[in-house]
Amino acid sequence: MSAAPAPEVHPNGAAGSPSGGMGFRVGSYTRLDEQHPPSFIKGYLAVLEDVVSPLRVPIYATAIAAGIVAVVAATQALGGEAPTNAVPMTLRLLAAVANDAAVWAQRLAKGVEDNGGIVAAVKAHPQLTAVVLVVLAILRRLMSARGRRARVFLVDFEVTDMHARPGDDKAVYAASKLVGQCSNKRFVQSILASQVFDEGAINFQVKVSERSGLGDDTFLPRCLFLSDEAANEYDRNPSESPEFTPSQSIDKAREEFLHLVVPTCRKLLARYAAQKFPARFVSTTHSGDASGGAPKALDGVPDVPLIGAIVTNCSLFTPTPSLSAMLLNALQLPNGAHVRTYSLGGMGCSAGLIALDLADQLLQAATQRGEVLRVLVVSTENITQNLFYGNERCMLLPNALFRCGAACILMSNEPPTTAAGAAYGAARALLRIAAACTGTAAAGAAHLVSGGSRVTARALLGARSLFLPSRGPSDSALALYELRHAVVRTNLAADDKAYRCVWQGEDGDGNLGIRLEKNLMAAAGKAMSRNITELGPLVLPWSEQIRYLISLVLLWNEKRRRRSQLKKKAAVGEDSATAHAPTKEEKKVAVPDFTTAFRHFCIHCGGRGVLDEVEKQLKLSEGTMAASRLTLKSFGNTSSSSVWYSLACHESGVAASGPSGDGRGIRRGDVIWQLGFGSGFKANSAVWVARRDVRRLHSAWSEVAQQ
Repeated sequence: MSAAPAPEVHPNGAAGSPSGGMGFRVGSYTRLDEQHPPSFIKGYLAVLEDVVSPLRVPIYATAIAAGIVAVVAATQALGGEAPTNAVPMTLRLLAAVANDAAVWAQRLAKGVEDNGGIVAAVKAHPQLTAVVLVVLAILRRLMSARGRRARVFLVDFEVTDMHARPGDDKAVYAASKLVGQCSNKRFVQSILASQVFDEGAINFQVKVSERSGLGDDTFLPRCLFLSDEAANEYDRNPSESPEFTPSQSIDKAREEFLHLVVPTCRKLLARYAAQKFPARFVSTTHSGDASGGAPKALDGVPDVPLIGAIVTNCSLFTPTPSLSAMLLNALQLPNGAHVRTYSLGGMGCSAGLIALDLADQLLQAATQRGEVLRVLVVSTENITQNLFYGNERCMLLPNALFRCGAACILMSNEPPTTAAGAAYGAARALLRIAAACTGTAAAGAAHLVSGGSRVTARALLGARSLFLPSRGPSDSALALYELRHAVVRTNLAADDKAYRCVWQGEDGDGNLGIRLEKNLMAAAGKAMSRNITELGPLVLPWSEQIRYLISLVLLWNEKRRRRSQLKKKAAVGEDSATAHAPTKEEKKVAVPDFTTAFRHFCIHCGGRGVLDEVEKQLKLSEGTMAASRLTLKSFGNTSSSSVWYSLACHESGVAASGPSGDGRGIRRGDVIWQLGFGSGFKANSAVWVARRDVRRLHSAWSEVAQQ
């Protein structure tokens, strides 16, 4: 293929111009072409468009950086020497682009008048029309980019599997020795053997256990219930209760956290590394002592800085050092000194979605700075120190509901890799490294163009390690889900009753526990109502919003008609008690159909009563709630991680009914709603969109799948 003829170049921009028209001046060169924009300007516009759209970097920094790229490309295309004043030339180039766009637009308008219509003008000047449209598209991007959210991806997640199986590594096996299955029968045996509860407290816990909706496969720390040998001995001789003293030391609590979370994080990071660096990934084995102590190395993961921040949340266990520092010490990440850590405490069962919100804010800020950031979010609750050993009824409820569990989530803001984005990224890497070697960006650009071999070689090496395909697929290409919008949060802490409905305190004997008041369900309903009021306009289709608005108007009209009738009856002297009795229509509340917005529901498994109330208030079907109910039965209330066990249930397709049941899993484009409740009182919602079909059996759900 023959090379295209070189464009005609006229120095100083006026004499020798074939058309005598306007031109683009770059340094001491001017490239004249009246009706066809210079090719390097087309490239500049394309780069600017691609950079602003996926990366959402600051507008002015984008314009200047892309302008420098255009100056370098233009100078090389014109075959001249590198200019020494690259930054002023960039500003002049940007001004020239704006000026020439205006001139092209004026010519197009004049063409409309001369040719008698827009269609004729477009036919007469097709290339001119294309340029104007591109400029207008870029202006639209520039005007709207500031208020646009950066894209946030859920690359992968993993929930803790507490089943011990042949072939498990030492860390998982050690975790199974610290946390074990505790059936309702074993739980009752343990509270009897502890000999700290009176008969009324024992009967109350037995009744709650039977009605809680929990199955016999939930997990508790082994230090809180009878061993297999003691339970068997108790079955053989019920009259002689074995001696049993639960251990609630802080060391046991630390062991519970480490042996639930660390193996799960390792499994997640190893799977991510195997997908991100398939050629460099070696194995998934991990070091650790035979007794199951905290592992000290992240074997199998390439020696690259994977994680930029760690966010942990645990409401009732906040030791010093923090849980995030404990996790960072256990993982021994290669870039540990540069990892930002955050630990959230005291925020209840909805803290997992609050941690997501914090991670989202970190990723939004990183995108504004033009950085790629990966955040590891860990959600768990500690049971060891928070089982209540007293006799106050409202503080005994958590004993029968809360169980062990944890979830680890990897989030990222790395955008899709495009050709223009990769070219811009490589050029930015060149300029950064050249500037580091020469002192300034302008001098770096000049040195690069003038052929500085040492700087160019070093820059190319840096660009290859940062941007080229050896880095593997982008996180967005690996991601399972994308966050649709910011986490919607509702907080009723200003309401005294809602604020105190979940309260950590001591009973009359000084035993520490969590008090659940009778108005808990009322506070949860109020928080959920406010939360979905804010969430609805963001997710509901217009048809459902219109239908909901019409139903509100009809309901208001019915109530107004009823009040009018009551006034008439009161005027003629009817009994006021019967006259003002509310009807079913007055009690009726209009609720939008959220199944039109969401395909899968992951509701916090706070208990059977919580799920019943959500199903009733939102008018959901049994199939829609099947995954959440199965999560409650199989794992209990695992606090903030319950919404992730529910999502894993959807992916595994183990529910008997519902959109993901019978192995269907999650399909590309499906919308998932995670709804959590917590102390304070809070209700939080996160909405995810599936980027691919997800049908995988999580190891935590494999036992349920076999059954």
